[in-house]
Amino acid sequence: MKQNRIFCFYTSMNILSLIFDMSCLLCGHDDSFSEKYGLCRRCASNLLFGQESGSRCRKCSRLLISEDGICTRCRNESFLFDSNTSFWEYTGVAKDVIGLYKFKGQRRIGRFLALAVYRHLKRHSLLSALLVPAPCSPGRLRKNGYNHMEYVCRVLKRVHGIPFAAVLRRRQGRQLKKLSRDDRKVELVDKLYVKEKDKARFKALSQGRKVILLDDIFTTGSTASACAGLLKENGANCTDILTFALD
Repeated sequence: MKQNRIFCFYTSMNILSLIFDMSCLLCGHDDSFSEKYGLCRRCASNLLFGQESGSRCRKCSRLLISEDGICTRCRNESFLFDSNTSFWEYTGVAKDVIGLYKFKGQRRIGRFLALAVYRHLKRHSLLSALLVPAPCSPGRLRKNGYNHMEYVCRVLKRVHGIPFAAVLRRRQGRQLKKLSRDDRKVELVDKLYVKEKDKARFKALSQGRKVILLDDIFTTGSTASACAGLLKENGANCTDILTFALD
């Protein structure tokens, strides 16, 4: 009888583990951290505490080699945002983690990314900043069923009370990742917009606050610049960019 109860217990645990996978999505290790965030403590620590050190461009966040303050690329660009900060390079583990969240719908990773954002905001005394999630393409929205950047903002709002305004929208168009820098700029001209009903609300929310656009990957800066310009047109005094990875 006792053996039957033990067998039933372990059978139930195995079934639950199949339904509610609690293991680390990278290495397969189980701990309480991976159950909540999708990564075990070890894998999470490699990202949270393993950022590459060195002088970075104060505009785009790229590592500086011989330049001082601003990289050569940014000296020749007229970005409409004030600065970008990227947590990681878009390679290796960081690329895998973002891919699991953006393309595989692993929402536990979204909670981990929210944790990374919170740590950054707290470290730099930006907990009162207004976050704006980058808009999702209609195709991606239909496929995933949610805006992955807005989900991160919702976690930050629910857990830490950090305000956000999901006011940016994007019309259907070509995939930006397949376009050159110049083509991206042209593509974004009429594709980004703010609904009339959201304009007054955003202006009121952004008054006296730093506005931070949250996006997943910083590539050419075209999307970030177009979004920042639109936010400034609608009342933001200054707009910084916060991205998870730099490509």
